[in-house]
Amino acid sequence: MTIGDQIKHLRTAHHLTQQEFATKIYISYQSVSNWENHRGYPSTEIMLLIIDTFDLPLNYFIAKDIDATTDHEETLILSSFLKCMATSRDEAPNLKTIQQLSGVSAERVQHHFPSYDDLVYTLINKVDQDIKIRVEKRLSDHEDVLSIFINDMAPLLYHKKETLHILYTRPYIKGVWMHFINTKYQSLLIKYNPDIKKNDLDTAYLIEILTAFISIWLSQPEIEPLEQFQARITYLVNHNIASWHA
Repeated sequence: MTIGDQIKHLRTAHHLTQQEFATKIYISYQSVSNWENHRGYPSTEIMLLIIDTFDLPLNYFIAKDIDATTDHEETLILSSFLKCMATSRDEAPNLKTIQQLSGVSAERVQHHFPSYDDLVYTLINKVDQDIKIRVEKRLSDHEDVLSIFINDMAPLLYHKKETLHILYTRPYIKGVWMHFINTKYQSLLIKYNPDIKKNDLDTAYLIEILTAFISIWLSQPEIEPLEQFQARITYLVNHNIASWHA
């Protein structure tokens, strides 16, 4: 069974249309159609997202037909996308510019990323992948959410500060990134803390506050050192809001 066949089988088993399946993993339905018709296949990041979304075993996809050239091309395209965004603050890079910078043919770029949205979501999944793995592991150990945020998540974010600075300061991608992390981490909190679901509003407030801290931190022209950020957040969460400006 090919990867496309596996995806179609998975989708139909869950009684989902291609659009519904695509929405669950933040891509376009055209990509799902292409995969199912054996015109390309999802990136490694998207495969992992599918596995996570549908609680599949890690070896669900046996990607024997994915070679080193394919991985190299995807890396070149994503790297070129980031470079284009680094030099374009207000206007989103187009696929032609990305293609020219990467040196990958337009046909191959289209093969890997049928739409601009697919490129965006593959990138943000790649950026978030190891952060999500670490946070989920800590949540599964029933660690305190604020402790995870300060001691586990913040160092990983700081390590990726250059890339994340772009995601938080480019208006054409910031909204997509913020929606992505809000949705994903709210789902994770509920998954490992079922009682949270009893008050979705509290969870929404918590996620919004934590992501706002990150957004302000990583949007600055000169990003505050990690230790200072950790100390700042520790102070803020342990003091009355009226004393924050003191």
